[in-house]
Amino acid sequence: MKLTHLGASYTPSAQTIETMETDTELSFMGRTFKMRAPKAMPAQLAARSLTYRGVRYSA
Repeated sequence: MKLTHLGASYTPSAQTIETMETDTELSFMGRTFKMRAPKAMPAQLAARSLTYRGVRYSA
């Protein structure tokens, strides 16, 4: 899928996460849903050094 933001087109990086249904029931606008939780937490990316308006910071 191609997306555009401020005139620049890009392809999003889709990350899928495996989930499992829990026993928790949620209600929204009169409908009941089962809550889903991730099977395993996704790995954290290594800290990157970024610059915003000349100021460097880590993300």
